[in-house]
Amino acid sequence: MRWVRQSWLRQTKLEISPEGLLCFRPPWRPARDGPDLTSRIPDEILSLILDCLPPALACDPDFACSGEPTDPLAVLFVCKRWRRCYTPILYRRVYISEIPRATRLLETLEGRPMLSNYIKVLHKGAGLSADVLTSIIQRSRFVRELTCSTNMCTEVNSLHQAIGKLEYLDTLRLLSCPSIYTILPHLKQKSLRHLDLSSYGVGRGDELEESQPSNDNTFTEHDAERLLPIAQRYTGTLTSLTISSPAAPPEVTEIIMCWPAALLSFKAEFLSHSHFRHQYNAASMERLLNRQRDTLKDISLGILKIRREQGESGLPDFSSFSSLERLSVSSRNCFAESEVTTLRKLSAPLMHHLQVDFASVDQHKTHVSSFGIDEVTWFKNFALAAKSTDIALKTIFIEFDPDAYIQDEISENDPWPWTYVHDVAQAFAQSGIKLTYSRPCWTIEQWDEEKLQAKILRAHDRGEHQHPKRDLLAATVICRECQYAVEEDRKGERDHELESDDDSSSEECY
Repeated sequence: MRWVRQSWLRQTKLEISPEGLLCFRPPWRPARDGPDLTSRIPDEILSLILDCLPPALACDPDFACSGEPTDPLAVLFVCKRWRRCYTPILYRRVYISEIPRATRLLETLEGRPMLSNYIKVLHKGAGLSADVLTSIIQRSRFVRELTCSTNMCTEVNSLHQAIGKLEYLDTLRLLSCPSIYTILPHLKQKSLRHLDLSSYGVGRGDELEESQPSNDNTFTEHDAERLLPIAQRYTGTLTSLTISSPAAPPEVTEIIMCWPAALLSFKAEFLSHSHFRHQYNAASMERLLNRQRDTLKDISLGILKIRREQGESGLPDFSSFSSLERLSVSSRNCFAESEVTTLRKLSAPLMHHLQVDFASVDQHKTHVSSFGIDEVTWFKNFALAAKSTDIALKTIFIEFDPDAYIQDEISENDPWPWTYVHDVAQAFAQSGIKLTYSRPCWTIEQWDEEKLQAKILRAHDRGEHQHPKRDLLAATVICRECQYAVEEDRKGERDHELESDDDSSSEECY
């Protein structure tokens, strides 16, 4: 056995030498004069390279990456240098959806406190206890983005107090917030810029700090003073606010709008799912948006309820919003007004972009007939009115994304849905406004196939299995009889093509 250095023992293995002797094979080492790129790359550059690796599959499917997942632990075992560079990346974004995972994370942070300094994004799913999450947040002082669900938490006050002490928190998403009274008084950090509130309520009774959301419609001036004292109004550093499915009347949301000193972006979605959906109409939305009228630059609104029997309008009046640049509204609210009225309400001095959403998140399904002749007529009249009016509007985007599984609702005479959208785009081009739309779900050929499939599906529902050959060749096989007929027709076509090729080849020979 040959003598080897002791430093090789950890990385060597036994092998048979050419002489037939048992010996150690020394580890591979690059030549000193050869290119050793990995060792020459600085740690900062190596960290950026490792940061480009696809992450492992997360617990939440929304955060799962497309393609092949990569096991992050494999990177940690390459060498000490890679472990040192990749550890901050591994703990940068933490997603917790199970109690055992949260418990193991807490134990790891207790044993290695330095790892908590690397956590910048923390997402906590529903069903976890607040005390474990509170302990994790208390150790993660440098968290910048936090998402958590605080519904039905017994220790919700301690959790919100821990959130209020995060000095570098920039984005906060509270899902199923039990009561707005439990969180708003604790958000005093100057770093908070983005706030997302979902299913927030005002609570019940006198013990508002420990109560659950309530559908009680009573909200007095005394409650408003308790929620946000006058001395604290227009003092917050918040620049972006998103509300979703509020469990509180518009008066509560209006008080929240009084907190930021200069709100730049506002988004309201799933209003039609709220218990107070009838109160979130154009008038109440205009009233609460007027609290930040001089600073709002980007507004996105879901479907606002319209009660025509009470004379309610479809859209708020944005003409006095001096800083508004981008606006997104639902098509239902647009078409509830006349073209001239809508143009007047959208004539903000700086608003250059408008998005009309046919596929609003509030709707469960968008039908292909949502954009038809009536919509084309309305848009063309709007374009003519805009041509004769001096407005700042330059671009319009139409979000039209109908469902892909609606064969039973397609008629044989229905044209390709985006034909109407294309006609509207040409009409706006003559007015100096560029209109674009979302990518079509089907090509014209695919749309024709969808109509043939719908025809065959309706025939099967009626018990008719004798279909024309021209339909069978382009349609999906949905029964054995159709499958046999399609195979026979396709076989006949192939034989006919072969005969045609033979005839042409024989003619070329002559």
